[in-house]
Amino acid sequence: MILRLSPWRRLRHGLIRSRWRRWFLPSLCALPYVASIVWLLLLGEGWIAQVLLAPLLMGSLLGLLSLWLAREEFHR
Repeated sequence: MILRLSPWRRLRHGLIRSRWRRWFLPSLCALPYVASIVWLLLLGEGWIAQVLLAPLLMGSLLGLLSLWLAREEFHR
């Protein structure tokens, strides 16, 4: 027998599984940062936007490198 959930219960279940409390505040705090980069690009100040994007890119690369090294180390 398949249990059919109402749309409200499916939404609630999805929110619980997504652990929204963990990512909501960082996403909310990132909105002005992203908006300022878009605003600078619209003004034609691409070099300032690149300077603002550099820490994000370097942090992402460092995180990916850490994950790769951890998998290589503990895969065996």
